[in-house]
Amino acid sequence: MHEVILPMRTGLHAWEVPYGLRLAGVTTGYRQGGTYMDCMKTLFTWHNQTLNSWTMIFGWACSCWLLWWTVTRLQPEGWDLAAFWALWLCPTMHLPFTVGYHQFLSISPVVLRHWRALDVAFIFVASIPLTWGLAYFVMPPAAAAALTAVAVGLALHAWHNAAALPAGADIDKKANTRYVGLVVLVYTFPIVMRGAQDLLATYGPGADGVWPAVATALGVDPLYGAKCAAAVAFCFVYGAAVYTSSFPDVYAPGLCDLVGSAQQLMHLAIAGAHVVEWLFAIHMYQRRLLMPL
Repeated sequence: MHEVILPMRTGLHAWEVPYGLRLAGVTTGYRQGGTYMDCMKTLFTWHNQTLNSWTMIFGWACSCWLLWWTVTRLQPEGWDLAAFWALWLCPTMHLPFTVGYHQFLSISPVVLRHWRALDVAFIFVASIPLTWGLAYFVMPPAAAAALTAVAVGLALHAWHNAAALPAGADIDKKANTRYVGLVVLVYTFPIVMRGAQDLLATYGPGADGVWPAVATALGVDPLYGAKCAAAVAFCFVYGAAVYTSSFPDVYAPGLCDLVGSAQQLMHLAIAGAHVVEWLFAIHMYQRRLLMPL
């Protein structure tokens, strides 16, 4: 697809690689050049992108396990089952492109920009099934479809504009976070909405204690939605904070080059948020079985 000019070199310092490959605060563990196969082989060696890929694989593996548990234990059917598959489809669609970006970026500046664009575009594309899967158990079908349509619109915008986004060392982390944050606000809206409804029914003006009593009698946590909303918010705020501040990379240069870098912490926060999204969907499915609309 792209001409390879340099053979693979590994174990490089920041000053040994082009500016575009350098990461703020990361001083060692760089690669440069190589073929696509060379880069895939380095998925099983130590460099400063190894755990960037594996933390994303970990998040996908969590989604796979939760899908298996849901299908085998709860045995949902029809559209209910499709909604859970939609949750799993999100990390599954994004995984090849995010791993590809982290593994192939060393080949050349052209390859880096190409896979960076695919990584960003598929964050938005993968958010489409996630939006539907979360909205399905919370919102009326028409509202769920409308919210999903918003995610589709953002994905089309990202697909059209991703190639023009900065890549490598030129990435504006704050601007990038704000851009991706748009679709995060869309697909987490059902969780926030349910959390707010649970809080209002429990503590809001005019709350009569009926909802907590009914929920407790049915074995349902009346504030589960609010707890999920708080947990998801924490994960995304934490992930955004460490990513945009390059913490701990710039505060202790060289210390976390291979393990514990800002990108890895952000990926783990995303994986945590996805697990909470699964738990929320499972809870709402079980709640609907107990209290049909």
